[in-house]
Amino acid sequence: MKNHLGKIYLLLLFPLYLFGDSQLASYTQNISKKELFVKEATQITITVAQKDYATAMFFQLEPQKNDAYEIILLDQVIKKVSLHNSSTTYRYLLFPLKSGELHIGFDCTIRLASDNALIDGVLGGHDDVTLVKTVDKKIPIEPITLHVSPLSEKIDLIGDFTLDANLQKSDINQYGSANIRYTLSGAGYNEKSLQMLSKIANVTAFSQVTDIASKATPNGYEIKREYSYALRSKNNFTIPAIEIKAYSPKQNKYYTLKSQSYDIKVSSIDPKTLVDNKEFPPSKSYDFKNLKDIGIALLIFLAGFVSAKIAPSLNFKRRQFKS
Repeated sequence: MKNHLGKIYLLLLFPLYLFGDSQLASYTQNISKKELFVKEATQITITVAQKDYATAMFFQLEPQKNDAYEIILLDQVIKKVSLHNSSTTYRYLLFPLKSGELHIGFDCTIRLASDNALIDGVLGGHDDVTLVKTVDKKIPIEPITLHVSPLSEKIDLIGDFTLDANLQKSDINQYGSANIRYTLSGAGYNEKSLQMLSKIANVTAFSQVTDIASKATPNGYEIKREYSYALRSKNNFTIPAIEIKAYSPKQNKYYTLKSQSYDIKVSSIDPKTLVDNKEFPPSKSYDFKNLKDIGIALLIFLAGFVSAKIAPSLNFKRRQFKS
């Protein structure tokens, strides 16, 4: 009988423990936009504030992982009114990756520390709160619900972007390369899979993608990205015009980023000047301008190879286009 009474007593106390933890702190949520399109940016702000002033508190908020969205912490601001009165504000940038009703969950942990534990932590550690002995409690955070719509047209980018193209020269010889650079700038979703040029018949291409700037902001990723290509062929060829379909949530309109096409004239070297049947000019009459063109192509290739090994931020691809 006593055992049953003990179990009943614990069951009665359990809701009080849950209620007690929720009384330790309160939270507020703010979402810049709840109805949006796939890959459109929205900002989520959550502030966790202390309610029980009997002890020191530290807060830890973590978004739950989900393939349906991409979420990035913009910043975290701690406000300390006193030793036993603090709050923390978290700002997140979120991109929905699927349409439909989307639920974003968060895990919130409150870390309670006594004054003695704080003193011991400072004396024993330095300036890291993880060295302070704490008692951890979790409080429930209501999931945020977003309504995500698909776009009516197929697009390559979402956001506000511009595209510039720069061709070094349009006349090359069969040992030179046509070097062209496309620069994408603006703010929106960071579409890392985007490429400028696809296969060109009878053309060998070396390519490199370089992030000049990539920063998460409340308006989305601020991006400046260069797509560099070194193109070689024995015959005349055309670099096709670029057309990138995009949508601007800010202006609520579809638009197209365009670049012109470029005709590349490839000149041949007189076979009489070649050393052998491999169509390579003799060193005594070799044009150093040709050597410069080959060097540029090799530099693009080598820079991309090295960056792929030691700098993951550089996304390098080497592709050969042949008919």
